[in-house]
Amino acid sequence: MRKAHRWHVRAGLAVTVAGLLAGTVALAGPASASPARYSPARHDALHGRTLSDRRGSGPASLAGPASPGTAYVANWGSGTVTPVATATSTPGAAITVGDLPDAIAITPDGRTAYVANWDSDTVTPVATATNTPGAAITVGSEPEVIAITPDGTTAYVANQGSGTVTPITTATNTAGTPITVGGDPSYIAITPDGTTAYVANFGSKTVTPITTATNTAGAPISTGGDPLAIAITPDGKTAYVTNDSTGTVTPITTATNTAGTPITVGAAPLSIAITPDGTTAYVANYASGTVTPITTATNTAGTPITVGSEPQAIAITPEPTAPQPPAHVTAVPGDATATVTWTAPASLGTGTLTGYTATAAPGGATCTTTSATTCTITGLANGTTYTITVVTATTTGDSPPSAPVTVTPSSGTGRTGPIVSGYHATKCADDSGDSSVNDTPVVIGDCNGSPEQNWTIEPGGTIQLNGKCMDIYRDEKNNKAPVELWTCTGGANQQWQAVSGTLVNPVSGKCLDDPRFNTADGTQLEIYTCNGGLNQQWKLP
Repeated sequence: MRKAHRWHVRAGLAVTVAGLLAGTVALAGPASASPARYSPARHDALHGRTLSDRRGSGPASLAGPASPGTAYVANWGSGTVTPVATATSTPGAAITVGDLPDAIAITPDGRTAYVANWDSDTVTPVATATNTPGAAITVGSEPEVIAITPDGTTAYVANQGSGTVTPITTATNTAGTPITVGGDPSYIAITPDGTTAYVANFGSKTVTPITTATNTAGAPISTGGDPLAIAITPDGKTAYVTNDSTGTVTPITTATNTAGTPITVGAAPLSIAITPDGTTAYVANYASGTVTPITTATNTAGTPITVGSEPQAIAITPEPTAPQPPAHVTAVPGDATATVTWTAPASLGTGTLTGYTATAAPGGATCTTTSATTCTITGLANGTTYTITVVTATTTGDSPPSAPVTVTPSSGTGRTGPIVSGYHATKCADDSGDSSVNDTPVVIGDCNGSPEQNWTIEPGGTIQLNGKCMDIYRDEKNNKAPVELWTCTGGANQQWQAVSGTLVNPVSGKCLDDPRFNTADGTQLEIYTCNGGLNQQWKLP
């Protein structure tokens, strides 16, 4: 028989929307903690509804993302969690957990989702890689809230029925000794440095600080109302607590754990969120249909903002982040030109790609693309050495410049002579029999001054012998792709850039490599990840 659930009403978590402040603020709750609650007695008095009217089998909370691209929904009535692929909005098979699952928190590395099962007095760990539940972890009575430390080592579970918080060691999924806090703990927030967990005790009108290093509770802090939700500034200096019954927010100075003067907001403030720069706290006032901004520097409330009916939770979008610069930049000289090639950056930040700009210094000549990863800078002076950098442009701003490379344009026909191994000075790149046939392997051989070792380094970036170009077999870009001679086509697999004593193919970002430092004549050269080895060093004519 199920226990009577005294005030299980959810405001939603992570992506549940209960109203909207356009632009930067949306009604939701953090994925690493349970959402704010409100008192059914207050709700019922205001709206003439009963708890049974609001119950049912709908989802209790939703957390995401965990492993990239997955949201996890706790289904209160069915004792399951449903994973949803966010890229396609496709639900996966339901995961059986405990009875009345009502909160989810996900570790910072995304590997485990912890589910609080209110009626089972347990927490179920779910491995996000396989969506399989682990053994249930017994905690206190009626677990309502979960918060995980920033380093992911401990999950703290607030047990509504027993007035305790249970620490769970995530490495072993074992529960520690319950920590006594106050009555009806309704929310947990952890400081950014992970040193303190603050617990809102709805039934005691207090907040309890827990020192995470020792899992000991400090003296309760009176808030002057029924605390429901807590938000901590990014610098960790102040915790803001919403008080349901008094329509106020109490600031707590974390250095001393002392409460400041309550700030009047709207009726029944259920949730609070702070901007990434820490300058403003936004409070969702359930019974007023408003959001109140609080200036954190002065702890003063601004003019309430009218939103939708009964706003229950709030979340703020992150600050835009800049993209990273392009990688593996190379530049091939031409006649008064430089053909620049790069690979896409590892991250575009929070923006969308709008293009790339390559710049030559001195002079500032540029070339741009919208998505292509190569372009040619024209109008350069032959014989002048230029430093080339590339910048990624997105809708939220530009990246820093890439690592610079140098290039010297030339109108000449190229330098001719042997390409000598940096590993063994008596070995040279050879065309295996002075052949001009396509697919002739480029090999290592004793330096002998013969025509089969008389390479021409062309200004356009090709390396030629017997009217053929040094070519990567079938335009492959993987390690160990063989190098051969082939009819010159102007293809990217025939382009080479001298970089710090190596020969780099720009499109693959790989270096010309003597495999395994082999000095045996006839060993075919290949491309391999540039690693600084002597078997990738070459002395050019």
